[in-house]
Amino acid sequence: MVSFPPSLTSKKCGTLTQTRYERNSMAKKPRHILRYLEDPNTWDKSAFETAIRAEVEASTGALTASDELLIGALVITVDSLLTAEINIREMGHTYQYNAGEAASPWYKIRTEMADKAVKILAELGLVARGRPKLKNKVSEVDELFANA
Repeated sequence: MVSFPPSLTSKKCGTLTQTRYERNSMAKKPRHILRYLEDPNTWDKSAFETAIRAEVEASTGALTASDELLIGALVITVDSLLTAEINIREMGHTYQYNAGEAASPWYKIRTEMADKAVKILAELGLVARGRPKLKNKVSEVDELFANA
């Protein structure tokens, strides 16, 4: 017979309680992307992926193979964006070339990754323009055309 130490059992209905270790090791709640931009060192790929998966499943239902691909691409894109952000903070927005000063390669990467992230989010239906529209209220103009 297996016996559990008293610290792991509860007197209520014989259910197990969480130990201090289990409470502290529970998964962190996903952080909003702006928090990652404020401090890119807090980046957690798995938490971000979990949050995106939950959003897509909540809005469209079960994930398809194309959704899986887009989510994977989004994680890589945001990872690259945050890597570029870290490097910009360390090295600055500009770089001194032999021909003169110009935009840093990291600045260009960050800009491209931000654009790609928005496009992927739109494909997943997670930005305003990508979401299906709710039934619109009928406007006066619609009523005029309906009567014509």
